[in-house]
Amino acid sequence: MLISPFWFLAQLTFNLSLRYTTVTSNTILSSTSSLFTFLVALVFLGETFTWLKLISVLLCMGGTIIVSLADSSSSVNAIATNPRLGDFLSIVSAGLYAVYITLIRKKLPDEKGQGQVSMAQFLGFLGLFNMLFFLPVALVLNFAKLEQFHSLTWEQVGLVVGKGLIDNVLSDYLWAKAILLTTTTVATAGLTIQVPIAAIVDTLTGHAPHLLDYIGAAAVLAGFAGINIPVGESLQVVQQEQETPIVSMVDDPVHLPTSTNATDSIS
Repeated sequence: MLISPFWFLAQLTFNLSLRYTTVTSNTILSSTSSLFTFLVALVFLGETFTWLKLISVLLCMGGTIIVSLADSSSSVNAIATNPRLGDFLSIVSAGLYAVYITLIRKKLPDEKGQGQVSMAQFLGFLGLFNMLFFLPVALVLNFAKLEQFHSLTWEQVGLVVGKGLIDNVLSDYLWAKAILLTTTTVATAGLTIQVPIAAIVDTLTGHAPHLLDYIGAAAVLAGFAGINIPVGESLQVVQQEQETPIVSMVDDPVHLPTSTNATDSIS
């Protein structure tokens, strides 16, 4: 119940921003969600700060921005009707996404904890609460003729259901499981892997990407690899190796030879 409003508002502000700003601006500003997630995780989840993580997050953001700029130069974007409002909504969406993903990690038990939650059940309740909370709002908007419902054909209904099952249910299920199995920063940065995958698909289908696409994809891959490097674990191993000789000396004390003559004289 606590998580569903943040999820709905994040989706609402993201889609609403496309009404006022360009797709390029929306994509660039939405990529800041990885940075917001990293900062929120530092404060509320106690994630360890390292310069490598920060640089890796910035690389993922930079790669997404490079690809977005390359796409905007070769395609026609819609005219921004209110770019300031649209850009503001994109940033708000990125911030709400960071709060939403942090709440999942904090409120749901992890895979090693007790009382493991069913992820399918969680997503089911998420959809149920969203329907209970926001369906009355949609009805009010419809009757007030501010946002009216439109009839759909069976083909359109099939496309909506198919997209919902694959793009929302399956992807959100795998993504939410990744949050519990890894960290919020890793799960968020993992979403940017679609950039190099898209470049590979375009290459295989005969649509050669631009040089900037390859540069952006390489930056995303480097950033994602950097985030997954267990820097803390490697430091602990080095510290343990340095402490091993000291521990062995304590466990195996040195016995100094004693002089029998000195003992006899004392007695």
